[in-house]
Amino acid sequence: MKKKNPKQIAALLCVVLLISLYVVTFLVACFGSVDSGRLFVACLGATIALPVLLWILLWFYDLMKKRQSQVLSDLLDSETTSAPCADTRSRKEPPRS
Repeated sequence: MKKKNPKQIAALLCVVLLISLYVVTFLVACFGSVDSGRLFVACLGATIALPVLLWILLWFYDLMKKRQSQVLSDLLDSETTSAPCADTRSRKEPPRS
């Protein structure tokens, strides 16, 4: 079985949350609860809010992943190109105060 990446896991979690919201809203509406109208409005709001929040979360995840790979590549480049020169060894450091 193929390993799922964090994006797929987050998307599946969002789908499960939305389906559970719909099922609970349907059951409450069928059994005639007093708060069924407010629960329906909350379900409508969550239908819009959950995917938007998931998109923002995944956008930040990609942003941080790219930034981390850029920092790592810059770090590796600086380690390979920063060989000490003969001039820097012979220079005296300024006195510390």
